[in-house]
Amino acid sequence: MILAVLPLYFSYPPHLCKAASAPQVQPYEAAIEYKKIIVMTLTKMPDGVTGMKSTVYIDAPPVVVWKVLTDYNNLKRYIPRMIESDLVEDKGRLKVINLTGVFKIFLFKKTIHISINMHESYPSRIDYEKISGDFEVYRGSWIFQMYSSEGTILTYESEIKPSFAAPDFIFQSTLKSDMITGLTALKTEAERVQNIEREKTAGIKR
Repeated sequence: MILAVLPLYFSYPPHLCKAASAPQVQPYEAAIEYKKIIVMTLTKMPDGVTGMKSTVYIDAPPVVVWKVLTDYNNLKRYIPRMIESDLVEDKGRLKVINLTGVFKIFLFKKTIHISINMHESYPSRIDYEKISGDFEVYRGSWIFQMYSSEGTILTYESEIKPSFAAPDFIFQSTLKSDMITGLTALKTEAERVQNIEREKTAGIKR
């Protein structure tokens, strides 16, 4: 949630995931092979920007994953530590959303606000960029790829630089763990929605 859906607003459940600075296999292949494992790479970029690429397999088709990820008013319902998520402007393929969440490192706690342009290309891609808020740089993409007949490879790419001071190693460690939790929450919700649809379809066939 951004979305998602935003990676800095989440807590960390390590038992479901794998994150590494240099994975031994390609993210697409790893997401297929391990199914429940999130594969992630972090890159230090110029001017204090952190680049991130994360890939996860979701047992639901892209249209279902899209439906969950773009339900902007309800992201706060299932994403940990997100306080508010609101669609404030709808211009067709361009949406403007406001998000509020809590960023926490050890004893440091900060309420984060950000407004984002979401450029939607249904059902395969969402490109986003910050309008205003607590980041100097916040831009990237969500990429949806069909796998088999019922699954999705979801890839998240981003470039992030906070406007508040934080040592690189602490910021990147927190960013990595928080993104894992965010993608896990999204995966769980999309698969829950898909299971409901499967049960409905099975009931109709009976």
